[in-house]
Amino acid sequence: MPKQVYTWGKVKPGDIISFRYTGKGTAGYLTTLLVLNPRMPYKRKDTTKTFHLIGLKLESRGIVPTIRNKPILVQILERIGEVKIIDIDNDIYRVNIKGVGVRGARPAIYKKIKRYLNKFLVYRTYDYKEARKSQVFLEPIVLPKEFKEVLIEDFLRDYSS
Repeated sequence: MPKQVYTWGKVKPGDIISFRYTGKGTAGYLTTLLVLNPRMPYKRKDTTKTFHLIGLKLESRGIVPTIRNKPILVQILERIGEVKIIDIDNDIYRVNIKGVGVRGARPAIYKKIKRYLNKFLVYRTYDYKEARKSQVFLEPIVLPKEFKEVLIEDFLRDYSS
């Protein structure tokens, strides 16, 4: 399941991406993220303005899933929006989020998944300028076999018509 090279300018809400983020630490770990807001304006305490990349952390170090229970991961993804296949051969998906605003997912999405956010602690914000220093990829994720088969059927039906 190879990842696909992507660009930061194309990143939008619902994309599942990976990038290396150093932040305040010294080592840059590979992070897989479901993007909710790619460039959310943020005003720091010292009144400087910057942007944050906001999303749900799905994997760390490229292989360690944050939510190990795959059916729960599917529940979270489906509460956010409709899961679609981007690349059938490489297991690359995206979530089509309804009601996405100019800056990304609206507050109603966060309310829908609030209990999952509190239980699994997957909500993350990253300094957009710092994240952009790394290359970004569309990242494959592992989903349950039955769910994947349903997505493939939908994909083939949409693709053939």
